[in-house]
Amino acid sequence: MEKKYTETVDSKLKAAWQLISRMYNAEAVKYGGTIAIGHFLLNIDSHEGSYASDIAPLLGMENTSLSRIISTLEKEKLIIRKSDKEDKRKVKILLTEKGKKNKELAKQSVRNFNAMVEEKVGKKDLALFCKTITEITELAEQQYRIFKQG
Repeated sequence: MEKKYTETVDSKLKAAWQLISRMYNAEAVKYGGTIAIGHFLLNIDSHEGSYASDIAPLLGMENTSLSRIISTLEKEKLIIRKSDKEDKRKVKILLTEKGKKNKELAKQSVRNFNAMVEEKVGKKDLALFCKTITEITELAEQQYRIFKQG
């Protein structure tokens, strides 16, 4: 018997992520932010900063897509940009004190949700889910490279 659309791997992942995204956005709005801002802040090293080019792949974004979110974060005084002394093309993103506070709020929100998931699902099933989603991600990356090549 053929699976219904709603029973495909990608539709289940998309539906789950959309709900999780809306949940995090509802939380972020309370602090004047968005899920995109929260994810970006979570991927910046709190002490030494991070290069923008290193953050993009962690968020599943192309480097060119970062400029808008970086500008927004700068306007909100959550980050500052610092050019690399040796290679001016490289830009290091540093958290401001406000950025560090917002990162902690985002981190706490993620930790709370993860604790609820672990309590509901159990450590063993959650570990199996993480293994499975990693394998699905690797497969999608392989297919992406194949499709991109031609």
